[in-house]
Formats: sequence, C-alpha cells, structure tokens
Amino acid sequence: MKITRWQIYLPILLVLLLFALPTFMHSQRYLSLSNNLFINIILAISVYSLWTVGYINAAQPAFFGLGAYTVAILMIKVHWPFWLVFPLAGIVPAIVAVIFGLVCLRMKGAYFLFITIALCQLLVWLFKAWKGLFGGINGLFPIPQPVIHIFGITVNFSASMMPYYYLSLIMAVITCLFYFRLHSSRLGRVWESVSNNEDLLTNTGISVFSQKLICFVTSCFFAGLAGAVYAPYMNIASPGEVSLWQGIWIVLGVLVGGIFSPVGAIIGTVFIAVLNVLIKGSMQYQPFILGMILILVLLFMPRGIFGLSGIIRNKIRELTGKKVTPAENK
Repeated sequence: MKITRWQIYLPILLVLLLFALPTFMHSQRYLSLSNNLFINIILAISVYSLWTVGYINAAQPAFFGLGAYTVAILMIKVHWPFWLVFPLAGIVPAIVAVIFGLVCLRMKGAYFLFITIALCQLLVWLFKAWKGLFGGINGLFPIPQPVIHIFGITVNFSASMMPYYYLSLIMAVITCLFYFRLHSSRLGRVWESVSNNEDLLTNTGISVFSQKLICFVTSCFFAGLAGAVYAPYMNIASPGEVSLWQGIWIVLGVLVGGIFSPVGAIIGTVFIAVLNVLIKGSMQYQPFILGMILILVLLFMPRGIFGLSGIIRNKIRELTGKKVTPAENK
C-alpha cells in the first residue's frame, strides 16, 4: 500500500507538538491526564497486537500490575535503582506470559478470553493475599523516585511531574514505532495470516503456535514496561491499580478505534480518555454509556472510527463521480 506524505509528516508533527506541550501547558492535572493517556496507549497497542493472531486479552492489566510490582519490590526491598529494575519489569511479565501461553494459547475464541479474565482475577487475589511480598490490599509504598545524572545535569522525578510526562511519552512513541514497523513487516503479515487462515499457514511449515506465543509474550513485555513507568509515578503498587474493569476499557478503546489497525487502537484510546473526562461527574451512568457506545460501534462502524474515514472518502469519491478501484477500497 502506498504511503502518502501526510501519513509520514502528520505523526512526526504530532509527536513534536506533544514534546513541546509542557512548555506552554503547566497544569498538573492535564500533565497527569496526558501521562495516563500515554500509558493506556502502550496497553492498547499491545492488546491490538495480540488481536492480529486472533485473540482478545482481558488480562493485560494483570501483566501491567506485574511490571509495577516488580519495580516496587526490587526498589523498596532490594534497593536496586530504577534504571536497572526497569527492563526487568518487562521481562518478569514476559516469563509469566510464556508459562501461561504454553498452556492456554491452545484455546481459541471466547475460551481464551474467559481464561484471561480468570487469570486477571487470580493475580489480583494473589496481590492481596500475599502480604509478605506484595503488601496485601494496601500495596507497596512509597516507591523511590528515579534520578537521572547526565552531562552534569540532574533530573529528579520527585521535583516535578514533567519528567514522568516525557518518560511515558517516549515509551509510547517507542512502542508505537515498534508495532507500526512490525505491522508492515513480514512477521506482521505472518501474524495476520494466523488469524485469517491458520490451517493454510500450518501447511507452509510455519509453527503457528510459536507465532502466537511470540506475539503474546511481546505484548505482555510492553504491558510490564507500562507498569514500570506507572508505579513510581503513582508512588505505589497496589491491587487497586489492577482491575478487570481497566482491561475492559482498554479492549473497548481498541474496538471503538478500529481493531484492524494500530492507528485505530490509538484513536480509540484517545476517544475513551476524553470520554472518561467528560463523564467523570456521572460515573453512575458509566456502564450504560459504555454499552451504548459499543452497540453503536458494532452496528454502524464495524471497522471503528479509523475505518470510518475510508467510508467517508469513498462516499465523497462516489458523489464527485470518481470511480473507486478495488485497490483504493482497501
């Protein structure tokens, strides 16, 4: 598919704008909302990646929590520095994902979804029950704040929220670049083939199960890194930060934005974040609003908000009399 100039320049301009944003937006509330948005984008992209091989993972908050607890335990109890612990926060969830995936990735469809729901609830229970390691229902706190010493400059994360803004933004950009590159690579096409025609791919000699496992472990690795950013930012790792409801919101964002593209996952996450801000004063209506949005999207926008742009573009071409070729419809 041909990539137009705006598809290259627009993301670059958007990222530059986000890097410049704190210079003229000093509100701590908006910095906090932005930080949470970037972390949710990482989770949404990782959920989207697993969808490419035909699975919906509702346990992503659990792997996010494992990353957060890894940071909290090693920094509070072992006194390791954040930058040494940070990669381990991705590796530990990835190891758990290998163990879980070897058993459960043989299931398909709703069976896998239900078992990830059970896994999420199991890990939340473990975080609450194992007080000696995880601190019980109160969690582990306070988590020491990261410090950067570079070229004689010291950046103390406890002094301002801005370092966390840039850290979460950089992580979100790296995650998006990784998955955008992967989406257009040979491996990405193989993962899409797993979802579309698993039996045919098996006949080519490719191990379908291995591809599923690699995809699942990679998504959980990035979820753990998101938790590593979130834990010191909140100064606590607790079961309250890990919930099935959080996983539902993430999956909903991916569905609303468009499950067939990583761009859709980002758009949907931004949409859900804005919606949460708008309905903050009417939380009792949240389940109703959530259900209505999902129904409307499934009925009228099965390809999500991102897919809606293609429909509008084709309608405009039809009205202007320009013939739409099959290649343009894709």
